[in-house]
Amino acid sequence: MQKKMEFKTKIKSDIVDLSSITKFFLKDKGFLIKLISVYLKDTVPRIEILEKSLTKIDYSAIKDISHFLKSSFALMGIRCLNEIIELENLAKIEASESSIKEKLNYIIPISKESTVEYERILGDLKKLEP
Repeated sequence: MQKKMEFKTKIKSDIVDLSSITKFFLKDKGFLIKLISVYLKDTVPRIEILEKSLTKIDYSAIKDISHFLKSSFALMGIRCLNEIIELENLAKIEASESSIKEKLNYIIPISKESTVEYERILGDLKKLEP
């Protein structure tokens, strides 16, 4: 019982909403570790591409990345899901660079903060006994 309580306390966060992943995966630490690892592996490079779009807008890349991130952000509880949906829609219509950059300037810091938080959670989970 103590190990289960320790496991639950290691997956708390004020930065990301963990309700979805804890609802479905709390009982399987191994799968939760894999899920977070894949999320980080897939998300970090995409956020870097979005960062490059702050200097040179690539509507196609922004649209594709935003579309990909929607489901990831929803599952992982990233607090800018509505903004990523809006960004995808703005990229689809090739909206003004200023409106795209405004969304990017909002999304990128939250996304980076969430990846740091998931790296912390992942490290904590890996330290726990099986």
